[in-house]
Amino acid sequence: MKLLWALAPLLVTAQTISKPPVAPGRSIYLSNCSLCHGATGEGGRGPNLSSGTPVHGTTDADLRRVISKGVSGTPMPSFRFEGSEMAQLLGYLRSLRTTRVAVEKAPGDAASGHVIYEKLRCNACHRIDKSGSVYGPDLSRVGAGRSLAYLRESIVNPSADVPPVYRGVAVTAADGSRVTGIRVNEDSFSLQLRNIAQQFVLFDKSEIKEMGERKESLMPPYSNLTPKELDDLVSYLASLRGAITKQGVKKGVEVR
Repeated sequence: MKLLWALAPLLVTAQTISKPPVAPGRSIYLSNCSLCHGATGEGGRGPNLSSGTPVHGTTDADLRRVISKGVSGTPMPSFRFEGSEMAQLLGYLRSLRTTRVAVEKAPGDAASGHVIYEKLRCNACHRIDKSGSVYGPDLSRVGAGRSLAYLRESIVNPSADVPPVYRGVAVTAADGSRVTGIRVNEDSFSLQLRNIAQQFVLFDKSEIKEMGERKESLMPPYSNLTPKELDDLVSYLASLRGAITKQGVKKGVEVR
């Protein structure tokens, strides 16, 4: 018994030494970034940060710009960090790239997936480069920013994760007419929606009988695809990686 008591301080010291140090910036990342980018940077609603595949640049200056200004046209908002916090966060993001795992390989055929994409008329809502619609998210670089699992779920169960900017709004006017679309502008007196036909509809709030935000996605679930069709479509989307371009400023600042 006396021997155990004597060894206790050594055991505690050994246990303390064996624990890996917590990287500075990890807590900042977990509090602000992990909801979209995953607890270990594996990606989700936001791009995979550990794959080593650049999405908006690779230098500290690129990352600092994206963090502080956001990415226009995406759910990525802007953040304000003190100088030391930004430095710690950048250091942690660099560490994610040094511990990355192999990039996933999609099991399907991308060329066949492109045919399915056209057959389903996905371009009625989505845009790839200069072709398609802006009603739904731009897919030009979706393969660089989403995991295969996220792409697959987005096809068969799109309501699992609906970015706030793409949540549908259903409006019933005083005359009984009903319009569903994406909110473009809203103030105390008016509401402007964009419908799937890319038409803007303006409402005077005094003439709105009922208004509500839809919980489910405006995109229908494609759960009737065969396993091969689903693999092919995921493979095509995963191949869309676009070009690295500097993004504009997204207004609004996220609270830390």
